[in-house]
Amino acid sequence: MPPVFSFAPPGSFVNRTVLVTGAAGTIGKPLCLAFASAGANVIVNDLGGSYDGTGSSTSPAHAVVAEIQQNGGSAIASTHSVTDAEAIISIAISTFGRLDIIINNAGITHYGLLETQTPATFRQVFETNALAPMALLHHAWPLFQAQSYGRVVNFSSDAVFGMPNSSPYVLSRGAMLGVTRSLALEGAPHNIRVNAIGPTSYSRMMEPMMQDLPPQHREATKASYSGESNVPLILALAHESCEVSGQIFSSGGNGIGRLVLGTVKQIGGIMSMEDAQRRLPELLERGREWVEPMSIQEFADFRARGSD
Repeated sequence: MPPVFSFAPPGSFVNRTVLVTGAAGTIGKPLCLAFASAGANVIVNDLGGSYDGTGSSTSPAHAVVAEIQQNGGSAIASTHSVTDAEAIISIAISTFGRLDIIINNAGITHYGLLETQTPATFRQVFETNALAPMALLHHAWPLFQAQSYGRVVNFSSDAVFGMPNSSPYVLSRGAMLGVTRSLALEGAPHNIRVNAIGPTSYSRMMEPMMQDLPPQHREATKASYSGESNVPLILALAHESCEVSGQIFSSGGNGIGRLVLGTVKQIGGIMSMEDAQRRLPELLERGREWVEPMSIQEFADFRARGSD
């Protein structure tokens, strides 16, 4: 029997307006329903295409809105491509008068070995998964600053640890790591919190990777890694009480974790290729001193402490 989620208490997001991209998908739909049931106005943005970015349909976004409204919630559909950032932000302002939260969930992928992935494919995936979220934030940022409030959840992926046959996707999701930390620094004076999440759910995008597994394994994975199992952490990061910023989290299977961007103590006195070859293994030692810098200044301070 699947777990029963209570999500957020009623009223947790009252008077807040949230934009969810990829809002009709495996994670997006339950997230929209959860926000709406907790009192938020929801912009349900979904082009209605396939996981590789082809095709479009207005039906999925409007179906989510209809379900929200049938349950007494407040929502409006946006069927723009996520790359049409200015139009999407305009819908939020013209409909609800403000925008408080952006969930950059939308994403596409193309599977295949590197030699089969064309430059055009890389551009398409990168534009949707990385450039579009930044364009949305570009247009929303002045609004956040003016109201001294904003919450942003960017989507990355545990694929950044290395996943074959997915180089365009990994490139685009990896791009969201450093920029999330940079935006957290820029947003701090304005009460804008920016975090990233690498969720895991059994979705259309995941199915090609699972097709060689026995049917019972696929069903077990589908049951364990539902879209709903990622929603609680996203709600927590989007809530006004969230003081965490610049962090990278993981979720799925009713669990949450944290990804770490760290650096180990450097080695000095490298004057030749032979020096580097000889001492490279030391940098890979598990027990080597390390830190998790939250800014380029913290990285520079750690490096300035000296070398071995």
